[in-house]
Amino acid sequence: MYRIIFTIIILITLHSLFLSELTAQTIDSTQLKKTNWHLYPVAFYTPETDFAFGGLAILLFRLSDQIDSKPSNVRFLGYYTLNSQYSFSVKPEIYFNNDKCLLESEIYYSKIVDKYYGVGNNTAEIEKPEYDYKNISIQLQAQYEFIKNLRAGFIYEFKDTKISNIRENPYLLSGEVDGNKGGINSGLGISLRYDSRDNIFYPSGGGFYKLAFIFFNDNIGSDFNYTKSYLDLRRFFAVAENQILAYQFYYNLINGTAPFYDIPPLGGEDIMRGYYSGRYRDKNYFATQLEYRLRVWWKFGLVGFIGLGDVASEITKFELKKFKYSYGGGIRLRIDDV
Repeated sequence: MYRIIFTIIILITLHSLFLSELTAQTIDSTQLKKTNWHLYPVAFYTPETDFAFGGLAILLFRLSDQIDSKPSNVRFLGYYTLNSQYSFSVKPEIYFNNDKCLLESEIYYSKIVDKYYGVGNNTAEIEKPEYDYKNISIQLQAQYEFIKNLRAGFIYEFKDTKISNIRENPYLLSGEVDGNKGGINSGLGISLRYDSRDNIFYPSGGGFYKLAFIFFNDNIGSDFNYTKSYLDLRRFFAVAENQILAYQFYYNLINGTAPFYDIPPLGGEDIMRGYYSGRYRDKNYFATQLEYRLRVWWKFGLVGFIGLGDVASEITKFELKKFKYSYGGGIRLRIDDV
């Protein structure tokens, strides 16, 4: 427990010192631009959470006097669900030194009622897949722009997971699943990112491409030894006035012995929507998605999407006939720049 607390304190301290030192070297108080707060109530339903209620706050600001500089933002989200889950997160994305430097963080604290069906793309339904866990997760990224729109840097990921109740899940009761009691994931890695979007929050052109490798090892405090790699490719096209096509391809790969809860899950709120996140999971996961976005009135718009994806133990084991697909639509809210 003391190791966890000490690690978190060190990470947050280094994060704060790094940001304050670099920003102090590159800006002064006269350069700070307009600051905007956006506050929204949150209510949603997903197969993972049931109905959920909470709030979202977004702070937008600039740390550069350049007209075309990228806006920095900090996002605060908290919600509670009808099946007694809760989650709180803070996500800063800070551009400074005339956008040459980027510092990103994702900090989560949550209590989740999840389900585990085993590993593979053809796992059967089981009567009691539920289990409970609590999670503290911190990811820090620091990147520098070497060429216009191209950044490279480092990632540190820390996660402390406690399986608080395995209930009657047969896989976790067997004691043969890696991570069935939780544990600490501590990983250090590198990332490469190319971002040519014309707007961070509501792009109508350009692309976002990211490649990352994170190495988890007991030498840096991890209870598990494995490598996580992922590729995220997104492209945006303005096809007509107030109409946008957004395409995404995502691939996640695990090498080594990862805890079951960090083996890539298919589904969730971002891609392959409609599938319970983790209903299918394996060491190789790919998904591709096409969205049509229509701006209707003020900040409100409509969105329709189709997606295709699957999981497999190896890249050569994907089978076309087993691919999963998703489709749907909804309402989209635009967040304006500062």
